[in-house]
Amino acid sequence: MIDAPGPWGTGPFVLAEGYSSLDTEQAVVTHDPFSCTWLQRQDRTPRLTLRANPTYWDKLRGPRLREVVFRNDLSAQEALELVCTTEGEVDIVTEVPATAAAKVQHGEHARLVAVNPVRALAGVINRDAEGLPLHDRRARQALNLAVDRAGLVRDVFGGHARPLAGLTPPTPLTAPHRAPDRLKPYPYDPPAARQLWRQAVNGPPRALRLATMADFEATAGRVADDLRTSLGLDVEVIVLRGDEQVQARRQLAEKLEPQTWDVLLLEQGSQAADTPPLELHRAFVGLTGEFRAGPVLAEFERLYADLVAQTAQAKQVIACNRIDRYVTQEALALFVCAPQVLYAVNRHVDFKPYATSFELVDTSVTPRHWSRR
Repeated sequence: MIDAPGPWGTGPFVLAEGYSSLDTEQAVVTHDPFSCTWLQRQDRTPRLTLRANPTYWDKLRGPRLREVVFRNDLSAQEALELVCTTEGEVDIVTEVPATAAAKVQHGEHARLVAVNPVRALAGVINRDAEGLPLHDRRARQALNLAVDRAGLVRDVFGGHARPLAGLTPPTPLTAPHRAPDRLKPYPYDPPAARQLWRQAVNGPPRALRLATMADFEATAGRVADDLRTSLGLDVEVIVLRGDEQVQARRQLAEKLEPQTWDVLLLEQGSQAADTPPLELHRAFVGLTGEFRAGPVLAEFERLYADLVAQTAQAKQVIACNRIDRYVTQEALALFVCAPQVLYAVNRHVDFKPYATSFELVDTSVTPRHWSRR
């Protein structure tokens, strides 16, 4: 958090004007061992200016920009319109929705940059849900067999995503963790899904409550349609907006009250690109997992303990593969897809994207950029 101008830190840029701060709240997941997660709200000035740090240690890398101005006074729609149709107002728009990709590709001044990040879009399955057999592996497998991932990627994401096999996103950074004997996404198989669901259900089930963060409302709608068609289920879609999202994350992390949903669709990333289960799989399934919705699983804890004990990379990869295979076979989440991160970038900006974060240290502009004419 940087909340005042000054020469803070040793990064490639220093804050010259404005601020960007995080208001954090702690949600305790477990007391023994103590673990918690942080719920964040952002507070930013309308404009924030960074200037190049002349004493930055890695001069071969950068910075290559004299100044960076963040325009927080624009809505996402306004920023996208400006980067596509003008020069001198906006050079980069982050987190462009897939529905706007075509607009960028046909824009006069912008180009689309797509990155395969270490992020997974998946559904937390409430294994403690009453009235539905989600504690039963067959029911969870049925949910996964009921979803047409290829169709969802095509129709909702316009091809800017890849079907998820397990919780490890398919990116170049995670390639060693997906081979050999690579996991494959659950196939779209409605007859097999119906058969497993009927085996798990004891009596008429109630409607399934599918909750989603607002950014993935269209995805939730498509998943709900697939579940209705494949399983003959009634599905209620609950869209969480604003503070509802923070409250849902707190309630899930603290695990003090029953959840008000059966499946919660959310996106989670991993900074540990070389060992994704340290963050992703732990968050969804582990004892200290902020997204775990159900009892602790001894087999997962055993596999996780084996991973954290490894110091050699090859053994870490093997341990990661075992965890991903276990989580997939047990269907401990609704595996959906790995969306690409999309940027709208001015044609004269040489933007260097990263798979785990947004960085500008080695981004530069060409001689034809509006600021250099």
